[in-house]
Amino acid sequence: MSDKMSGIDATSGFQLKNHLIGCLEAALFMPVCAKRFNSSSKAMKKSFLIPFMILPITLITVLSAHPHADITGGTQTLLMVIYSMRLFIYLGVFFGIVYFMAKNMNRLEQFNQFVTANNWLTLPAAILTLPLLIAFINGYYSWADIYPLMICITLYSYAYTGFMVTHILRIPWELACFIMVIGMAVHQTSLDVLKWAAVQTVYLIS
Repeated sequence: MSDKMSGIDATSGFQLKNHLIGCLEAALFMPVCAKRFNSSSKAMKKSFLIPFMILPITLITVLSAHPHADITGGTQTLLMVIYSMRLFIYLGVFFGIVYFMAKNMNRLEQFNQFVTANNWLTLPAAILTLPLLIAFINGYYSWADIYPLMICITLYSYAYTGFMVTHILRIPWELACFIMVIGMAVHQTSLDVLKWAAVQTVYLIS
C-alpha cells in the first residue's frame, strides 16, 4: 500500500515539475514546452486549480485599482462576484470555442493538453504581476505608473500562450493568433456582459 502511495506521489511530483518547466519554456518561446504538459483528462481537470488559485490576485488588483477608494462593502462584494463569475464564463466559453475548432481540425487528441497548458500558463503572468501589485499596494507607485507595465505583461502572456497553441495543436501561427484574439474578445465581452447584468439587476431591485 505504501509503495503504491509513493508511486502516486512521485508521479504527481514529476508532473508538477514538468508543468513548471513547461511554463518557463513557453515564456521563453521554446518549442519543447509542448512536450511538458500532460494530456490526460485527470491532469486537465487538476489544472483548473491554477487559475482559481490566481483569482485572489485579480480580485485584489481590481479592488485596489478602483477609481473610488472609498467604495462600500456591498460594492466590493459585487465586484468580487462579477470578476469571479467572469472567470467561470471566460474559461467555459473560450474552451468551448477551441473544442469546436479542434474537432473540425481533427485536433481533439491534443485538446486536453491544450487546456492543461493554457491553465498553467496563467502562472508566469501572475508571477510577473505580483511585484508590481505589491509595490502599488504599499504606495511605492501609483496605478498610473504600473498600468502600462500590466498591459505589457498581459500582451506578453497572450504572445507566449499563442506560441504554445501553435506547437500543441500543431496549427499555423496565424490560426493560433486568431484563437488568442478570440480569447481576448471573450475575456473582455464576458466582463462587459456581467457588468451590464449587474447594473440592470440593481436598477430593477431599486
